Amino acid sequence: MLKIKVIATFIALFAFIFTFLHATPIPRSFSSDDPAVALLEKINGVFTFDQIAPNSSAAYGIIFTGIDENSPENYFISIGDGFKESFKKLAITIDPPQAGPWNLTGPGNVTALVGQKFAVLKDDTVLDSTIIERYA
Repeated sequence: MLKIKVIATFIALFAFIFTFLHATPIPRSFSSDDPAVALLEKINGVFTFDQIAPNSSAAYGIIFTGIDENSPENYFISIGDGFKESFKKLAITIDPPQAGPWNLTGPGNVTALVGQKFAVLKDDTVLDSTIIERYA
């Protein structure tokens, strides 16, 4: 019986180590700066932008209220004057009244986003907007 327990323990230990060594690490912030954040009060949403490599950034977000239909092609994210994409293209899932959580990585510089207007739209109607700021 003792021999079986020892073998089972080694198998469990091997499985744990194997899983741990092959786990994908969470991207860590590349920048010494704090992440940029857009806090949306009306729709109770939070969007965070973090620099994960010199030319790569990651965006994370969730909206808790204000989404009334499950049609991601009708909802949009707008940043400044140059970026406007639908929830469908950004792969943001909707489960009314909530959207997300979602994350996206891609090329970009987070510092360039600070001070830009961030808005969530339904068709052409602004649901909520704010200015992207740095937070500690």
